Amino acid sequence: MHICMGSKTISLEDSAYTRLRAAKRSGESFSDVIHRLLGKGEPSLLEFTRPVDRQAADKIAEAVARIKQEDIELQKRKIMEGGG
Repeated sequence: MHICMGSKTISLEDSAYTRLRAAKRSGESFSDVIHRLLGKGEPSLLEFTRPVDRQAADKIAEAVARIKQEDIELQKRKIMEGGG
């Protein structure tokens, strides 16, 4: 299930769109197809329905810290460029 957390418009060649559409299963969004085919990357807290072990908790904490730092750096760049 796709939970929208923002969106981006991308351009695809017709042949790429045709392949993506062909890979799409009933009930899937295009985002779902891309996640299924490429992997999801960072774990989502929404995927956890039971307590996590220490190793998984550490990975989540590391991902959150990295994402926060990336966001801080992005905001700094925007401010320096006068767009923030």
